[in-house]
Amino acid sequence: MSSHPSTTLRAAVHIGASHASMIILRVAEDGSKERIDFLEKNIPLGRDIFGHGYIQSSTIEQAVKVIRGFQDSLADLGLSDIPLRAVTTNTLQEASNSEVFLNRLQIACQWHFSPLDDGEMTRLVFLKTRRRLRDTPSMQKRNTIVAHVGPGNARLILLKKGRIVRYQSYRLGTHRCWERLHSPDLTGQPIIRLIREQISGLIAQIHFDFREEEIEDLVMIGTEIQMLAPYLSKPDKTKSRHHILRQLTSELAKLTEPQRVKKFQLDYQTAGPALPALVINAAIAESFQLTSLRVSSSDYEEGLLSDLAHPTGAQEELKSQLFHSAALTAKRFGADMAHARHVAHLCSRLFEETQSLHQLQEHHAALLHVAALLHEVGNHISPKSHELHGLYIIRHSEIFGLSEHDRLLVALITRYHRKETPNLSHPFYSELSSEDRIHIAKLSSLLRIADALERTHSQRVKDLTLTLTEGKATLNLSGLIDASAERLALPSKADLFQNLFGLKIILNENP
Repeated sequence: MSSHPSTTLRAAVHIGASHASMIILRVAEDGSKERIDFLEKNIPLGRDIFGHGYIQSSTIEQAVKVIRGFQDSLADLGLSDIPLRAVTTNTLQEASNSEVFLNRLQIACQWHFSPLDDGEMTRLVFLKTRRRLRDTPSMQKRNTIVAHVGPGNARLILLKKGRIVRYQSYRLGTHRCWERLHSPDLTGQPIIRLIREQISGLIAQIHFDFREEEIEDLVMIGTEIQMLAPYLSKPDKTKSRHHILRQLTSELAKLTEPQRVKKFQLDYQTAGPALPALVINAAIAESFQLTSLRVSSSDYEEGLLSDLAHPTGAQEELKSQLFHSAALTAKRFGADMAHARHVAHLCSRLFEETQSLHQLQEHHAALLHVAALLHEVGNHISPKSHELHGLYIIRHSEIFGLSEHDRLLVALITRYHRKETPNLSHPFYSELSSEDRIHIAKLSSLLRIADALERTHSQRVKDLTLTLTEGKATLNLSGLIDASAERLALPSKADLFQNLFGLKIILNENP
């Protein structure tokens, strides 16, 4: 099969908690997507992970068989060499034999699968939220919570006037809850009460975390809740009522799993977790005292795969949301935002001007920008050694759009914005790969210089350009008549840059 002019064929495979699925897309230059094929097969991964703590051999071999079937389908279409993204649910990391599972898949199928990290999941949830914003204009004006209740975790995103202002995740998932009940034969109100007792602590935490917000709308996202969308709202509508959710919960609870499969067109992998999905979403709605809510009628898995297959979608908007989230975190810890934003601006200019030296990617530029916004949050604990306090704060903060790994990189970039430079004796830094360590060193060297140029916290340096000569890097500082204060700050900050690139920094006033 050949692609149409100005289009690209892409594919994505996702092994989730209940199913393995594959999508083949034709992507046009304008970003529009057309589905060529979509395949889905049951795999009881979530049952094994949360029920046993490991993946059973029979499930591993079932996964191998399914993936080989997907490969045969691609071969039948003549698409064996199509660009493909292969991922697994991030809950795979909770299985004691997750490495065995991934190795078996790679050896048997020659495809490299990687678990979705939290940063990628937030991107995917953001893309779904973005579509809801387009479809539901009222969300652009209201304080809206988007609740993604997945197999192992729930992610809550607070939007105000269409902008993300808060992101929080909780160990509150459909499969996690169902497999821990150990009461598959219990039905009716007793099973609902049991689920509510199990989740009560985390629901109370959600209420506490968002207690000061006036929540006006709730959007529910997730495999099970979207499969049940036809029973919660009218055709082609997203709006529902809390009492309808409660009624459906009671109706589903009265049935055995086989009866749920038959009556609600579920499959055997989702018939059990569907009940916790309803109970959890109902409890979240109640915690915000909401009587109306919204649920997407689209297919959750197909939407997720479509976004995985076309990873460049909405990158600029996602980056904007990331920076906004980082700025909100900096404000929360009392940072001087005029200073933080100007250091971030200078970091961006330094990154651009030194591209030929560091040869890093746009993703690294984004990490540097976030680190600049957050570099002074440690002052919230104490100005003394605030770079070390900042390391702790950033590592333990939820920042929308950052994976746990990226959050650690940002924390370490800020850790080295003053005083000590990277050293293998330092915790966290020593545990990283050599590639990550050199990235941190390069980015920290730019942050140190930008911070020196903003020593006065008065935004004196408006812009800069760089001139490279033998053994020297001359910074031409726009808008500055006298750079005495910046020259005074530079020696203790420019050491890392000079050691890395072998260039002495020279400042040149450029009024």
